[in-house]
Order: sequence, then C-alpha cells, then structure tokens
Amino acid sequence: MTDAEPLPIRIVSGSPTDEETAAITALVSGLLLERAVSATPLPNEPVRSNWERTSRSLRGPWPVEKDWRDR
Repeated sequence: MTDAEPLPIRIVSGSPTDEETAAITALVSGLLLERAVSATPLPNEPVRSNWERTSRSLRGPWPVEKDWRDR
C-alpha cells in the first residue's frame, strides 16, 4: 500500500477521537508493513572473502608485440 491509499479500517463501536484513530491506523499499518517484509525473502548476495573485498583489480598483460627476450 502506498501513502496515498487509505487503509480499509472501519470503526464499528465507540467514538474514538482523531488522535486515537490516527494511533490505531499507524499501529495497523506498521504491522502490515512488518508482515509484508517478513514474507518476502531477501535476495542471496554472493559472499566475498576478505581478499576479494580488499584486492584491487589486476592489470592486464602488457601490450607488446614481441617477447621480452627477443629485444
């Protein structure tokens, strides 16, 4: 649900104040959000080792046309 959509809440008994209605709406929307988050599995990210996290990308081979011993 987005912020613009009203929650489908209906008061069936009593006469709550605007503050009480806002409090229960905040509580229910928070519970719905927690339920939605817990139902969605988190994506599995590949685990990187300490070496992979700290290593820099290695430079490619030196672009030479001849072997170094041919010079």
